[in-house]
Amino acid sequence: MENNKPNILLIQTDQQTAETLGIYGNPIVRTPNLERLAEKGIVFEKAFCNYPACAPSRSSMMAGRYTSTIRNHANHMLLDPLEVSLPQVLKKNGYKTALIGKNHAFMDGNQVNRYPSSQQGDKPDILHEVFDFVREAQHGHIVEGYEQDEEVRAAHQWAVDNCWSSPLGHGTNPASYKKCGTYLLGETAVNYLEQAQKEENPFFLWLSFPDPHTPYQAPEPYASMYHPDDVPLPPKDDMRNKPERQKVAHIMDAMDRADEQTIREVRAIHYGMINFIDDAIGRVVDKLKKLGILDNTFIIFTSDHGDSMGAHGLIQKHNMFYDSFTHVPFIVSWPGKVKAQRSNHLIELIDIMPTVLDVAGCDIPIGVQGKSFAPYLLGEDYEPREYVVIESGEDGEPFKLSEITKRPEHPFDESCFVWCAWREAWLGKGKSIRTHDWKLNLYTNGEGELYDLRNDPHELNNLFDSKKHEQIIIELERKLLRWSIDKEDKAPENRTVGLNYREKYASKVVTD
Repeated sequence: MENNKPNILLIQTDQQTAETLGIYGNPIVRTPNLERLAEKGIVFEKAFCNYPACAPSRSSMMAGRYTSTIRNHANHMLLDPLEVSLPQVLKKNGYKTALIGKNHAFMDGNQVNRYPSSQQGDKPDILHEVFDFVREAQHGHIVEGYEQDEEVRAAHQWAVDNCWSSPLGHGTNPASYKKCGTYLLGETAVNYLEQAQKEENPFFLWLSFPDPHTPYQAPEPYASMYHPDDVPLPPKDDMRNKPERQKVAHIMDAMDRADEQTIREVRAIHYGMINFIDDAIGRVVDKLKKLGILDNTFIIFTSDHGDSMGAHGLIQKHNMFYDSFTHVPFIVSWPGKVKAQRSNHLIELIDIMPTVLDVAGCDIPIGVQGKSFAPYLLGEDYEPREYVVIESGEDGEPFKLSEITKRPEHPFDESCFVWCAWREAWLGKGKSIRTHDWKLNLYTNGEGELYDLRNDPHELNNLFDSKKHEQIIIELERKLLRWSIDKEDKAPENRTVGLNYREKYASKVVTD
């Protein structure tokens, strides 16, 4: 193995807010293996996704570019095959690349390519082009290679039948934990590492757990690990002066008819799913140590976005910008290289690509919009972000309360399926700018939100219409405007001229 290039392990969960971990202040959740990583690494206290839904978040993270730049505006869109991605660059620089778990970013040969930037009608298999090894997993318990295992199929079917189609469906899966997806992915990763350490090339492994996303269910001993009575509830949001989309989602989630005990039960199962993942992570890290390669492995743990888990009268994910949707856990571990600490620096998920490439000694492609924090990790000069920007929504008018003709009658009503899976739930674009002190959310239909994060960390009091705070809004709008100008795409290169975009111009006058 090349000693000058570290192995890269990117561990990602799906739909997990930072507040679900004890290291971020949760009073009951204990994840000893993640805490072990945190004790020897850096815990970033303010890391945020760039879109509060799976595919846009994952696609932008892998491209290092904002969702509006890559034109990935909703959960049914995948990464343009012409975009340069993190595994693609690492593979070209000698890395063996692997995906174990959920994809939801790269076209896999089953989707017709409709991007105007490439050939129409083809079915590119970018997934297997950029990854040398792939073992995909779906929500529930189906993992590639185990489709014919009757016990795995039974575990998956139980999850689908009992916990998939209703807003707050949840329960204890009767299957053995060794026949459930999280365990199978952990074992696959352990086996992969056994083979990878025999290679001369370093590896990049994206270990991507589909949980604790819906369906909310877990096998024992995880399902009963937390008693609902011990589970804290978020502060109540009366939704006064809030955007109408929040009120629509509140009804379409049937949260107006959900009692506190049901919400506690769902949160307890969600926490148990997280501990299931933590145990799998522990086995993977132990394997790295046993193989003698832990010290040469750069590890990032994060999630693609959050889950409201009852906050703001909502469940799952939505076309909104509350921290419950956007604030993700973020731990970096690199034994012997990274000093253990907690950091208040603002981080975006698109920062992962340039940081990993810096650590791996690879050139960062033109057009990458993320900011490498590798200098900070290594104790070098680093200027942290002043703010983060999060985007969401498709073009169109958001759904209104007056347009609701059918809704779930109760939290376990399966007749409507879950609202956040409907395209209508994501109509209406918006952008959010968040500093340490303030958050401004702007929507194309004229709605807006302003939160004083120092005095109102739970984002309950919307100050958008407050005359007292007009200047704050103006200042944040100006920052967002400058961000929009700076974000204008530099890639792909305009090849109608013969310019080298990597070279800085020697003078202000450029001749052909």
